[in-house]
Amino acid sequence: MRICSLLPSATEIVADLGLVESLSARSAPSPPTTSTSPADHRKAATLGPAGSPSSGDRSLTVAFLHLAPELAEVDRNRSLIEYGTRVAADSGAAWVLSGELVVPGYRFEPLIGTNWIAEQPDSWMRRLARLSSDLGVASFVSHPEREAVTGKLFNSLFVIGRNGQILGRHRKLDPTPGSEDWSSAGEPGRPIPVDGIKIGLLVCADAYKALPALRLRDAGAQLLVSSAAWWPGEWGPKGEWEARTLDTGLPMIVCNRTGCDHESQLFGSESVVVDRGEKLLTLRAPESTVFIVDCQLSDGHIAKCELMESTVLQPK
Repeated sequence: MRICSLLPSATEIVADLGLVESLSARSAPSPPTTSTSPADHRKAATLGPAGSPSSGDRSLTVAFLHLAPELAEVDRNRSLIEYGTRVAADSGAAWVLSGELVVPGYRFEPLIGTNWIAEQPDSWMRRLARLSSDLGVASFVSHPEREAVTGKLFNSLFVIGRNGQILGRHRKLDPTPGSEDWSSAGEPGRPIPVDGIKIGLLVCADAYKALPALRLRDAGAQLLVSSAAWWPGEWGPKGEWEARTLDTGLPMIVCNRTGCDHESQLFGSESVVVDRGEKLLTLRAPESTVFIVDCQLSDGHIAKCELMESTVLQPK
């Protein structure tokens, strides 16, 4: 149940374009029952080895699932992610990103507890993996997980490859006190190769300080990808994403979320593409929206990004 109020106009979709040239907005069709964007219709983007970037240009089409999950409605939110993934694939995306804890909602624990959290991959993660394989996309999805041996819980970001295999995951290093008391702190990890690019994963506040991103760079990361539930306000982002690109010399892609979570309003939250200390693209929407962004990669940086399309996900 939504508790917050003052919902913005459903027609207010904002894109701060920077280097962006065009935007085409439409409403989403009903979810297809069969895949329409097989893997062989997409070209994998690659960057050169860390420290020796390729001189050739590469194109990477990324879908930002900028979602408004319903707090504690796990099944509904999982369906929303699947729906958005299908829309993204139909629009030609190679990678599909979504925000932090969009499956249960951010402050889920007081409402539904933690007994539902399982070892991963659970049945739904396997279903999303099959869908990713059928559609030929790589999926970056945030989902709580339970460690088999210790029973500890983690706020984790998983990467599913185009072949449906889980390529790796990152456990949030610094869970937020209070809201994330259910989660244990993760350990620093290594970059995960996705379509030939070594990806350094972060979860929201992992980008608050420089050290996690610097560790990933030193381990060979070529691109930083973060899943976030970080909204404006006293504790909102204040240049941290831009600073991390300057600290590391790496570009960064952040997928945030929208909507409301208990009393918190996240409608002004931004999904961003950042490089060399500047936001190249800022995306905001008051309702669940799929943004399709084409990124031109060159010499280890994002030379240009273009918002190709936005799709509002219609309630089912």
